[in-house]
Amino acid sequence: MSKFASALAALLVLSAPVAAQAAIDAKLAPDSVTLTDNDRTVLVYRTRTNDPAEPGRLNYVHPLYAPDGTVLTEDRPADHLHQRGLFWSWHQVRLGDEVVADGWFMKGLTFFVRGTKFQGQPDGSGVLTVDVDWIVNSKPELIYVARESTKVTVRPATPAGQRIEFDTTITARAPGLSLGGSDDVKGYGGFSMRLVQPDRLSFASRGEAVTPAVEALPAGPAMGFAWPVANAYPAWAVGLACKAQGQPITRWILRRELSMQNCVFPGRAPHAIPIDRPLRLESTVVIQPRESAAR
Repeated sequence: MSKFASALAALLVLSAPVAAQAAIDAKLAPDSVTLTDNDRTVLVYRTRTNDPAEPGRLNYVHPLYAPDGTVLTEDRPADHLHQRGLFWSWHQVRLGDEVVADGWFMKGLTFFVRGTKFQGQPDGSGVLTVDVDWIVNSKPELIYVARESTKVTVRPATPAGQRIEFDTTITARAPGLSLGGSDDVKGYGGFSMRLVQPDRLSFASRGEAVTPAVEALPAGPAMGFAWPVANAYPAWAVGLACKAQGQPITRWILRRELSMQNCVFPGRAPHAIPIDRPLRLESTVVIQPRESAAR
């Protein structure tokens, strides 16, 4: 287990873009953008809801694929209908002292994708930029509360795996905006992953196994997730590292049950986003062959 964690941590923290023949490309559709690596689908970014009853179910990634085509994420699972692939959301969307929306449960908040842009890079990687307006619809009048710009950089796959970087900037458009996690001792919120078969995962950080807990627990700046070694499970390990305002996030909500995994920011206490000081969140996802991660 410690070797698995060390290998993932090295790939997450130390790896740099490597020139490759492979090229990342994008396929645009009315409701999504699909990023590909030599025509193999890497991920699908959802830009429009497919259900009018859920106007907030967009602006997330699903499916996420391993290099062999294995689907690694779930969307709208029966046990937690609101969980959705790779997503970043908060229970407390506040204006002043009032909670005006719950982005986690997609209540009172929707998104308008203002634009998408894709650019290939000289090293073969590709960058998708998605510009999104946050709209609170819990009031008699719609309130434009924030502008989000998310850059998704996909690096070409190598024998060591595939690296995907999310760089999100949230700029307040209404005074008094703040974001907070669940208003309880768990405090979960921020970048989250709903992986397949989460009740069979093992966790590791800083070269050591990590035991899940109900509340957020401290660990290193990178967390590794792996399924058992058996044909019934993905032959891959997933690594995640997150930053907020340039600082590593080292508090985690981990679940060895039917639920999501979360690098916790900001926790229960809301984080204020003044109009002149945007919030920047960076999250790196690494998908690595299980055999390599175990060496």
